Amino acid sequence: MSMDTFNNNLGLSNSLIKEKYLEELQSDFRILSEIVLNQIALTQKLLENNLDEEVLMEISRNEKIIDSLDLTIREKVINAIILFTPRATDLRKIMAYHDITISMERVGDQILNVAGFLKKTDLSIEGFEEYRGHLDKMLIYAGNMLKNAIFSFTGLSHELAYETIQMDDKVDKWDKKMEKRLAEGFKDKVLSHQALVNIMSITAISYNIERVADMAVNMAEAAIYLVEGKDVRHHKIEEKKPPTQS
Repeated sequence: MSMDTFNNNLGLSNSLIKEKYLEELQSDFRILSEIVLNQIALTQKLLENNLDEEVLMEISRNEKIIDSLDLTIREKVINAIILFTPRATDLRKIMAYHDITISMERVGDQILNVAGFLKKTDLSIEGFEEYRGHLDKMLIYAGNMLKNAIFSFTGLSHELAYETIQMDDKVDKWDKKMEKRLAEGFKDKVLSHQALVNIMSITAISYNIERVADMAVNMAEAAIYLVEGKDVRHHKIEEKKPPTQS
């Protein structure tokens, strides 16, 4: 075998190893995505029955899996950079996995926070029933943002990524409106201990859902960086629009 043939075979072998490694990274990310989206669905169940111990335990178990996958993916990203010295396009993809995985892990933390606050809340008390619907609306919307952000990355759709970013303003407004509604709705009223707990918990739940939406925006921005090679993280929201076709 000539030296040129040996080098060509070696190059082909390294390419196959890299391809296999990236496939494993993609598989881990797909599992992580499915678990995080399932956490959103489980949280919606908690809004209906916040004392469902099975749902609470499943959320807790899933959070441990999310933490484990977060570490696994980030280790694989570091190893991929060291082992394969990837070119610019592959490096962007690998770093996008890293950035989006961090955001996914934070979503997991925020969902765990929401579950904890829901467990303390009693929405059957007079004046609080309407907040179940408000929180559910926020959760569904943030969940849709998360789905869009994940698909914009896996499907390489920068249009969907920009759309996700534009959606964020509505969640921010709902979060601020929630605080105002609580303040005005219970002003000058004598409140029980549970009512006070409810107010603090609803405020915290709304904040954490708003943070889920923020993480979806971070993921969409990573998807744009992957597809376009453009960093839009510190641009004004008006500038975060897909490039027009000439």
